[in-house]
Amino acid sequence: MTASHLFGCALAAALIMAQCVLPTSSVQRGTSSNDDFLRFKSVPDKVAHGSVAHVQYRCSQPCRLDVELVESTLQETEPPVFRRKWSSNKSHQVRRIHQALLRFPPSLVYRRSFFNQHVVQTQNVTLSAWIRYFNDGNTSSTHRPSKMKISKVLQITPLSERPATPPAECPSWPAELIWHISKHRVYQCPQESDQINLLPFPLASTGERFGVVRRFKPFINRDLERARLHAVAQPSVAFSVWFYLLEWCQKETCGIIHHVDRENSYASILMMLTDKGDLRIQAHLGSGEDEAFEVSVGFPLRKWIRLDCDIKDTQMHLRTTWGHKTRSHIYRFPDSVHFDDLDGFFVIGGSKYIEGIHGYYVNFKYYRLGTKQVENQLHPKATLKKLHHTHCACQEIKRFTAAYLQEVRKSHQGTKKGVCVPPFLTLWGRFGRRTCRQTWSWNTQRRHSTLFHFLTTQEKQLRAGSRGRRSSLLFHQAVGRMFNLDQPNITITSEVIALLQVSSCFGNHQASLLLATIHLAGLGKSVDQQKGHIYSLIGAAGDDRFALMHAGYKHTHGIDGFPEDLGMAYSYYVNVGAQSIADGLKIHEDTQYSPEHIYLSNKEDLNSVTDETGDAFRFLKYQAEGGDAEAQRQLATLLYWGHNGIIKDTTSAMKWFAKSAMHMGDPSAMYDYSILLIKGQGVKRNVTLGFQLLEKAATMGSISALNGLGWYHGIIRKDHRTAMKYFKEAALKGNEEGMYNLGVYYLSGKDPDSPWRDEMAAFQLFMNASSHGHIGASVEAARFLAMGNLDGVPQDLEEAVLLLTMVCELNGHLGYLIREALHDYLHGSWHEALVKYALAAETGLGLAQSNLAHLCEEQNLSDDCQWRYHNHSILHHDPHPSALLKMGDYFLDSSSQKGDSLSLVGRAILMYSGAALAGSPQGMYNLLLLAEQGYVLPPGTQDLFDVSDHKDVDKLVENILLSCIEAEDEEAVTPCVLALLRVQMGRALRKMTQNAAQLLLVYAALLSVFFLIVALPVQLCLERRVSSRRVTAAETSGVDRAGVNWNRMLEGIAGSAYRVAQTLWLTVLNGERRLLQTSDFVVTLSGVCLCVFCTTLLYHLL
Repeated sequence: MTASHLFGCALAAALIMAQCVLPTSSVQRGTSSNDDFLRFKSVPDKVAHGSVAHVQYRCSQPCRLDVELVESTLQETEPPVFRRKWSSNKSHQVRRIHQALLRFPPSLVYRRSFFNQHVVQTQNVTLSAWIRYFNDGNTSSTHRPSKMKISKVLQITPLSERPATPPAECPSWPAELIWHISKHRVYQCPQESDQINLLPFPLASTGERFGVVRRFKPFINRDLERARLHAVAQPSVAFSVWFYLLEWCQKETCGIIHHVDRENSYASILMMLTDKGDLRIQAHLGSGEDEAFEVSVGFPLRKWIRLDCDIKDTQMHLRTTWGHKTRSHIYRFPDSVHFDDLDGFFVIGGSKYIEGIHGYYVNFKYYRLGTKQVENQLHPKATLKKLHHTHCACQEIKRFTAAYLQEVRKSHQGTKKGVCVPPFLTLWGRFGRRTCRQTWSWNTQRRHSTLFHFLTTQEKQLRAGSRGRRSSLLFHQAVGRMFNLDQPNITITSEVIALLQVSSCFGNHQASLLLATIHLAGLGKSVDQQKGHIYSLIGAAGDDRFALMHAGYKHTHGIDGFPEDLGMAYSYYVNVGAQSIADGLKIHEDTQYSPEHIYLSNKEDLNSVTDETGDAFRFLKYQAEGGDAEAQRQLATLLYWGHNGIIKDTTSAMKWFAKSAMHMGDPSAMYDYSILLIKGQGVKRNVTLGFQLLEKAATMGSISALNGLGWYHGIIRKDHRTAMKYFKEAALKGNEEGMYNLGVYYLSGKDPDSPWRDEMAAFQLFMNASSHGHIGASVEAARFLAMGNLDGVPQDLEEAVLLLTMVCELNGHLGYLIREALHDYLHGSWHEALVKYALAAETGLGLAQSNLAHLCEEQNLSDDCQWRYHNHSILHHDPHPSALLKMGDYFLDSSSQKGDSLSLVGRAILMYSGAALAGSPQGMYNLLLLAEQGYVLPPGTQDLFDVSDHKDVDKLVENILLSCIEAEDEEAVTPCVLALLRVQMGRALRKMTQNAAQLLLVYAALLSVFFLIVALPVQLCLERRVSSRRVTAAETSGVDRAGVNWNRMLEGIAGSAYRVAQTLWLTVLNGERRLLQTSDFVVTLSGVCLCVFCTTLLYHLL
């Protein structure tokens, strides 16, 4: 190739590069074909508000000119902050100039001030202009498809040199003060860590389909989030967990942790145990396939085991540790593991997809971006070791009891049982008869001496009883020894603790809960949270309803050393919710009652409790026997459910249900009786008659019967189309059972017209039914809220826990417990009532907490007991007004004794406000007293009484009193009525004093009162004197003529002395008469003045 060829190629390449580069470069002039051009005529060099840019151009065909401003920060280029455009549909052969007034946002032009608080730290601002021809076919508004474009970078004025924002208005003084205080504050991103401890506190797992749900959010830090997104296809994550196995898996596998994506499918990672104690791992690969492998480990029972899992791209490294030995295993997947922790949710333990282990989890650490070395020590070590020793002691107790009972059976067959003796006495056995036939040692018998004494004293009952019978006997014997008849206080001895521990080992987890209550509440012993936590965990792992509710309640509020963790609370509550659904099918049993809210401090509540001998029950029975259909239905309901202290009597209830349904034609009773006939509960099953009654009740307008017909067609006849029709009709008419059943059909996809799962429709129906108190619907709705996997339904653990809490409080076994406690209290067994109320109170039931606090106060137990449970009762989602008032009084009394009195008074106001919101007149009256003392009520409290002006104390006081009177709903004169009269009269007097004439009237009224006080006694005295003189004059006028003559003679003798005395007498008499007339005038005038005053006052009052 010649030199000329090389030069030609270089020239062609240069021309091509120029054509490629020039359209995208930043220049001052753009050119195109036909001598069209584009340039800036004049452009400002700096960013300044109100600057003008002149753009000169020429278009040989229809075109559009665009001008825009774009700011760029250090991180990225922001959207345009200014844009103008001009269009021309004609071709122009002359130059044209357009003027653009540049408008910059205040964040770019002015310094930071009160009216310009969000200042942008920009890197540069670029002014661009371009021309686009209309015949190009491009519709984009950007400059990328344009033929000509130009740009210029404008200088940014430093923040310190920028002018202040022109004030448009004056800020208020408080707002400006807050601004000056906070304007120099440097806002920083919160510190983030890729290490998360998913379980900082031990979780008790029952081996069922319940566990802790965890969802993760993106990192706030952009660098960390970028690293996480990069690791989705090539992950680098690590997990580490400690767990403790009480039993092997009941099925083939049970879950440690599993990840469910938004499509409700397993994602990476799934860690499971097998029924043989081995480990099975499954992961979702980048190729879209799932791959699993199994590692033969042989995990032991009742040992703390640590499992570490480290995932790096295609490799998984597993390490298992127990005792002092660590085992390692490495597995390589054929493709990279796909791991996105934002997709779906993770579950520790069991869920509806898989069962969990029966044991405990703790210290579940997750490294979102991996780690070189996993650090995960057993914590809290002392508590967990003590938990392990407790379980080992239980195993020894069981072996000891089994050996003893075996010896009892042998002795019962004819061989006399011996008793273990100290080791030195065993030497005698070598030279003669054996002194001990048992298989246990003396040390074992000594360690469990309380149990041995119990076994020896209860030998006959234990020989025929089961383990449950033994645990029940132990529990009741321990409760009986907690109280001394001579001393009212609770006495917790080591013997009582030992009996409860043995009862707990035998599966009576009410004993576990009572032990937890003793140690956490300090009932008869000093507080020991470590032991309280241990027995709380043991009871929850034993699947006891009350112990599960106890653990859920503690984690909901974060009290007694339990961390506040709604995820853990949900895992416990959802278990009780599922049990409550099953319990609802057996609610007719004698060990279940609907909870009744009877407060011991309320006399009306106590008077409402009756029995079969009470007048109310006997009168209702009399009406029912007389043929009253409503009375028959009420009597049947009372006997079936056992309300108001009535003992359940299913047989009698069926008789009254039948009478009301068959003879009186009551649709409600007809429905109740038909369901019992179809199910065969309490009566011989008769499906045909039950169906007939259902149809008749539905015809008579029973909405529940419509749902019953749907249930009959769906369950009995398997006619899902007809069932759906009835369920829809019942749901549209507001029946919660119909809503729930319709939701179940949508969730399972059994609708013949729409045979697919519609989770959103099911969720909405479940939420509607749960608002009416339906147990099953509340549990299902809580599942959706906890998972947060439904589009448009974010995770809401708080709402899920609240729904499940209300479900648990309706549990029939809990109702039976508080019913028994009330029965014991009414019959004088306050110590039995206290234990039962304590068990119920530790589940979080506000009723039991209030009653237990009342018992502690009534029996003069410790103040800690009283105020602990009053304080706990106000944590309830619907606290009782009496508890709020008690705590308000407590805070108010404490405010006078402590330094932070304002803080305590504020708490008292919050308590009284809650009581007032619940309709308590006493709470309203207490708020009134605090407001009058000058304390400022919170705005929310003032809004409660419709006070718009928060400074108008008089209006607030008056509205509080009006609400108080309305809440009292009594015609008698109450403190609120008297206080309202006082307030209104004070307001009327203030209005009168604002007018000069009325003010004079007020003074006149006061003087009138003074005159009346002075004049009335004078008037009475004068009237008395005048009347007495009249009597004297009458007597004098009756003197005979001789006496007159005698007087005349004396007059002649006495002379002038008599005339002087007579004149003096007349003077005194006339003065008294004038004084009496003056007094009458003053009294009359004062009365008139007071009448005018009262009339004016009444006018202002009305």
